Amino acid sequence: MRKLHSIILCLAAALPLLVASCSHSDPRTQALIDLRDEVEDQLEELTPGDWIVIGPSAALEQAVNGPQVQLLTVTATNVSTLRQTLDLMESEDKLSPRLWVCRELESTGKRTTPGSARLRNHLQELLAGRTHFYVDERVIGLQLKTLDATRKVLFIRTDTTVPHSSVGIELDYAGEQPKPAPAATTKPTYRHADLIP
Repeated sequence: MRKLHSIILCLAAALPLLVASCSHSDPRTQALIDLRDEVEDQLEELTPGDWIVIGPSAALEQAVNGPQVQLLTVTATNVSTLRQTLDLMESEDKLSPRLWVCRELESTGKRTTPGSARLRNHLQELLAGRTHFYVDERVIGLQLKTLDATRKVLFIRTDTTVPHSSVGIELDYAGEQPKPAPAATTKPTYRHADLIP
């Protein structure tokens, strides 16, 4: 009985190490861990009005020429990258995402783009309960083109190869928007003579 107890203790102690070594040996898992760290750093610098674009779209990258563009390339899919990004934003509760999804993804068929049906299903699950819009990809490009020069855009280029599968995230305030301080009202000054009827 004592021998069985010591074997169980050894297995229990070795199990976390085994799980950790298996999870880090997968390059996709390591890429997601690296992505999470990188996006977490970037989110510190992003403010309401800034954008994050997730996907392989060169057209959207060309839409923004400003100096405030950051580019990350990851070995992960659009959906897993989007999930990681949204999880981070929701855990920090500083920024709220407004998602812009390419409408062309909805209209592409299985024959022309393998994997698009599965991508659509995973994306729909992820979008449920979140503010999102289906628009043409060019509309997302126009939104990015009209950004003020001070706005930052973080492009996360994934290894998804399905065309028109990019997702734009417009950042907004989480919760209530901070109210501006009321303007200081100056009291009128009266001369003593003005007070006499």
